[in-house]
Amino acid sequence: MPKDVSEFIFEPGSSSGFVRFPPKSLINNIVKIVRDNGGKIVANEVTTGIGRTGKWFGYQHYEINPDFIAVGKGIGNGYPVSIALINEPTTKQLELNPFHYSQSHQNDPLGASIVHGVIQCIKENNLISNAESNGLLLHKHLESLVDNEIIIEVRGRGLMFAVDIINEIITNSIFNDLIGKGYIVGNRGSSFRIDPPLTITKTEIEGFIRELTESISHIKSNT
Repeated sequence: MPKDVSEFIFEPGSSSGFVRFPPKSLINNIVKIVRDNGGKIVANEVTTGIGRTGKWFGYQHYEINPDFIAVGKGIGNGYPVSIALINEPTTKQLELNPFHYSQSHQNDPLGASIVHGVIQCIKENNLISNAESNGLLLHKHLESLVDNEIIIEVRGRGLMFAVDIINEIITNSIFNDLIGKGYIVGNRGSSFRIDPPLTITKTEIEGFIRELTESISHIKSNT
C-alpha cells in the first residue's frame, strides 16, 4: 500500500457485481494512511446502501466514518434518484471555496418526497433488521448447498449474495430452471448474483431454496 495516498473511494462489497468483501483490517489500514495524509474517504453505497448488507450502509461493517457517501438505487425504490451525503467538516471546507454545480433534476421535490417515503417505510417495517436476520437464514441455506460438485462457494452479507458454480453450462441450466419457476437471479457466467427485496419473508426464502435444491438434484441425476 503506497504511503502517499490522499483520497480513498471505497465500495463495501459489490466488487463489480461479484460480491467480494475486503478484510476489515485492510480497509482500516488504508483509512488510517489516508487520514494521516489529511485526505478524504468516499463510500460508494449505490449498491450496498439502504439496508442491502443488513445495515443502513455497507461501510458500517468496517467502523469507519466517510467524508462523502454516494447513495442511489435503493433509496428511490425504483424511482431514479441519487444523493450525495457530505459530513460537516467537509461542508465547512467547501464553504470556504464555493463552486457552482447544477443539473436538470437537482433538488427535485418529487424525488425528495419519494426518498422520504422510502426511509419512513424502511423504519416503520424494521426492514434493516429483517434484512440482517433473513440474510443470515438465506446464507445458512445457501452454504448447505456447497458441495464442490455443482456449488463451489457462497459469499454474502445481509441480502447481497454471490453463488459460484462449477461452469457456465450448469449455471445457465439452473438459471433457466429458476426463471421457469418464477425466480430471477443475476446470471454472471459461472456465478449467480442474488439480491432479494428487503421485504422478503422466511417462507419465500425457503421456497426459493427448495426450488434451487431441486434444480441442482436434477442436474446431478442427469450427469
